[in-house]
Amino acid sequence: MALEEFYRELMNSESTGIENETGKSMLEFISMVNQTFTKTTLYGVTSHYSLVIQATDNWEDDWLVTVNSIGDKRFQFEYRMPEEQSPWNYAVVKGEANTMDEAKDFLIIAMTESKGWVNNKELKKLYDQLKGRKPEGKKFTLWLEFEEVEPANWDKENDFCNIHVDMEDGRHYGLNVWTYTFLETAIEEDKKTGKNLDALYQKPPDLFVKEITRECIEKAIADLLKIGDLEKVLNPSIYN
Repeated sequence: MALEEFYRELMNSESTGIENETGKSMLEFISMVNQTFTKTTLYGVTSHYSLVIQATDNWEDDWLVTVNSIGDKRFQFEYRMPEEQSPWNYAVVKGEANTMDEAKDFLIIAMTESKGWVNNKELKKLYDQLKGRKPEGKKFTLWLEFEEVEPANWDKENDFCNIHVDMEDGRHYGLNVWTYTFLETAIEEDKKTGKNLDALYQKPPDLFVKEITRECIEKAIADLLKIGDLEKVLNPSIYN
């Protein structure tokens, strides 16, 4: 039986007022969970009217987080402390959330502190946002054309090059990079050759930078990655 179906059954005509309220509140809670965790699958089982949230699809595994509706859209949370932090076996942390927004915060904290979803990027991002922390910089390596091909023959302030960005998670990007000054050079060249309708327009590169140096490009890529994935911040064509 699906979780939603279980809680809907509490809202039938033969149920008590408390059961109806519990069913309604838990359905709203499950909807909030589904909207919050769009990339992470959470597994849930019911114990009486409680919702037990697990990291694995096995009801026999240890429970991690338990949620109960306690009326007036308030929720009681429990999460099991990790063994290395627990003062005794099966120690738990309890708390009460008084709004759905607070319940969302409690869930994120409980999942994080229980250590049941270690290395989950979506949870870490939500937890960092909740705590107001700055996310750690994404790790990457750069291949720079001007370092590999005739390194002495590049004008760092007036040139263009290709670069490769390799992310720690295996993603690979290829970018065409121009300096600001090279845009002016390209325009003048097109006026001479008649290209692009005598410089009526320019097809832009993937990225403009102040200068063609490792330091400049590395800082630019690191800053862009703080905003989001490069294929979203720049353009999809750079992703391979």
